[in-house]
Amino acid sequence: MMTEMKNTSSKIPVLIAGVIGWAHDGFALVLVSLLATTISVAYGVDKIAIGFVFSAQYVMTVFGAAFFGELADRFGRKNILLLSVLWDSVFTSLSAFAPNFLIFALLRLISGLGVSWGISFSLLSETFSSEKRGMAGGLVHATFVVGYIGAVIVTLIFGGMDPITIGPLVLEGWRICFLSALFPIPFLIYLEFTLDESQVWSDYKEAARLGEEVKPEKIRTFDMLKGKWLKFTVLLTLLFWLSEFAYHTLADWAPTYFEYLFVYELQKAGGNVDSAGTLAMVVMLGVMVIAAFALFTTGWLSDRIGRRNAFFGCSIIGLVGASLFFVGNFIMIFTPLIVIGCLVLTVSFGMHGVFGVWSSEVFPTRIRATATSLVFSIARGLAWGAFFVGIVAETLAPSAPVLTDPLGHAQALAVAMLACTFAYLAMLVVPRLIPETKGIDITAIEE
Repeated sequence: MMTEMKNTSSKIPVLIAGVIGWAHDGFALVLVSLLATTISVAYGVDKIAIGFVFSAQYVMTVFGAAFFGELADRFGRKNILLLSVLWDSVFTSLSAFAPNFLIFALLRLISGLGVSWGISFSLLSETFSSEKRGMAGGLVHATFVVGYIGAVIVTLIFGGMDPITIGPLVLEGWRICFLSALFPIPFLIYLEFTLDESQVWSDYKEAARLGEEVKPEKIRTFDMLKGKWLKFTVLLTLLFWLSEFAYHTLADWAPTYFEYLFVYELQKAGGNVDSAGTLAMVVMLGVMVIAAFALFTTGWLSDRIGRRNAFFGCSIIGLVGASLFFVGNFIMIFTPLIVIGCLVLTVSFGMHGVFGVWSSEVFPTRIRATATSLVFSIARGLAWGAFFVGIVAETLAPSAPVLTDPLGHAQALAVAMLACTFAYLAMLVVPRLIPETKGIDITAIEE
């Protein structure tokens, strides 16, 4: 009984570490999406520039994944995980003081180096049993939504407030939102004293020290691009890229899309269009609650039906949601059907709950953190769905004046957002090419 209690208590900090890292990732990245209109006005830039930031902030995560993943595979999961979250927190908060759009964009790039995702999932997969690993992974990934909801709440409270003066600094509400990105620091202090190092990684290092591990210490990024690991790297990156493209094509512009749609509905009803932004955020809160449930449920389901089948099922759901979204936007302008379509699409994002455990189960201990981090970060870094949407929407309906044709702007966004359909079709095929890893045991030395 004492051993069981100890095992359970040791897993709690692992979950907390994963939750804080991933929730902060969601919080920091979504702030730009939620504040897109405000930031655009503050710096005098158009949708293409904001769309560029949406996508470019993920580019540096590739370099961060290689750097922090390498450190985690060489020196342990715990301290590198905490360092990566701290990095992201500090540089995201500095965005509050950016004097111009160029500095703002650069800070978003630098903050992207702080990649914690692959390290936290490596630690989680090495801690939890095969029977509960998918569920734990789905739970951690679902907390991205907690970060999203936190960002929405912070934006609602501070985003529209009057500027405040602190000494020589004048901070508008949106800048205060970025300052709140420092919230992980108290949790990091707690985890420094409670989070244990991965026993699997410790066993691997001990085996290597005793000469049982014949592989020499190499740069892990190079190691994962050889032999069968290259095949798995390419396939997992392709699969995750398709999923990330679909997600960012839809989710990054969804708040703006709904804002335009509600302006149209309020104009038609003779209401106050100033409330359109708030209504859009309320809808997004509901969408994210559904997403959290879908992420956890898909992770749990993958422990029972397999990673591959869970992913395939989400792709089918995505195609159904995209069809409803298309009908509601172009066959008949019917806002309730559009909302239903978006909710169904949100359920399909549950496939993200399988990412971490599947990739960490495919790769061995010596390259697990690097490979898991890089596969996801490359996929996310190349998923320029938001930039694509910005270009198409700006071409079909230039930014000014939105109030004269809000439906036209909404439909322009919808045209590009439907590009997700092609990604869902491809995701019906690619999972079949990747090994099923449900039920495997993770040990210190495996090939």
